[in-house]
Amino acid sequence: MNVSDDAVFARIAEQVEHLRAELERTRRDYERIMIHLSQLSATVTDKSKRTAMELMATVVATDYELKVLLLRDLEEPHDREVWEKYLALVMWATVEELPPRVGQDFGNAGKALKDSLKLLRSDQAFMKALGDIRNRVAAHRDVTNGDHWLAQCHLSAISNKHNTRAVLQSKIVAYTGTVLDALRAFGCSLLREHPDMLPERE
Repeated sequence: MNVSDDAVFARIAEQVEHLRAELERTRRDYERIMIHLSQLSATVTDKSKRTAMELMATVVATDYELKVLLLRDLEEPHDREVWEKYLALVMWATVEELPPRVGQDFGNAGKALKDSLKLLRSDQAFMKALGDIRNRVAAHRDVTNGDHWLAQCHLSAISNKHNTRAVLQSKIVAYTGTVLDALRAFGCSLLREHPDMLPERE
């Protein structure tokens, strides 16, 4: 182990401690907000408000899932091919499926989401890789024209580990932060329009 290795491990340890503390707060808020939204849904009939509640539930659940997977990836980088496969799946759903669901009723929130994802979406090579992981490795386990996509994904991860490529160098890890920031911006914009979607602070 050299000085560079020590620096990388120190940075990972710092990230892990920060994320672990953040996840504790997120977990408490996640449970309270999801229960609150479920109770609200029993009484709210306004279509726009219900859509906002559905979007907020997606934001809260996705934020929680990404943080859990990211923490596992940083804590257990020897299993990164597992954690990053599912990080890619959740990221793909956020980038490709969430924006079309926003609709015209939430123009400002939709703009905040799209603006926050511009950098990620402009990385065409990464977007293609994300789509391949989602379509050929995670959602389906394709063997196409002799190409075994699942095996190739695992072999690539094995190569990265043996070449001492640190988990922090993974684009999936780097862009997870971008997606989390986008979800935060989107959620804040939704709350400005419907502040009662959050339960009162305990």
